[in-house]
Amino acid sequence: MPTTASGKRPSPGATGAPLADIDRFRDALTQLVGSTRRHLHIYSQNLPHALYGEPAIVQKLSDFARSSRYARVQILIADSEPLLRRPHPLLPLLQRLGSRIALKKIQPSTEPSDWEFALGDTTQVLQRADHDKWQGHYHSDNPVRVRQLQEVFAQAWLHARPDPELRQFVL
Repeated sequence: MPTTASGKRPSPGATGAPLADIDRFRDALTQLVGSTRRHLHIYSQNLPHALYGEPAIVQKLSDFARSSRYARVQILIADSEPLLRRPHPLLPLLQRLGSRIALKKIQPSTEPSDWEFALGDTTQVLQRADHDKWQGHYHSDNPVRVRQLQEVFAQAWLHARPDPELRQFVL
């Protein structure tokens, strides 16, 4: 097996482990959240229940947000209607931990995209290439890609707004 410049063997996520089903996405997200220390950014179309509504994932996000006074979660969504139609397990967490977990809706003027991602600190990235399919990649050590996606996230965050429809749940 090849080694990195430091002589260590890369972890499976370091080489961009391909993901092809929901179970692999759950495992990768659990690993990402579990090893993140300060900043977690989630860019999603509608926080699919199959991934972000899973009790183990909600608990991991809760544990992370409570792990340190510096821990922060920022979530951007494109469509809040599915969250309102079917109560989402993350909404009570947002209500309880509003100072550590922030949710905003991407403005329609922002260029739409089909892909979704989660970023952990400065090195981890979980990407879903198409929101209709469970296909993507997880990288546990890809600071270049994380930096690129952090710029996308930061620009969208600047223009995003709290969703008035969700305000009742988040306040």
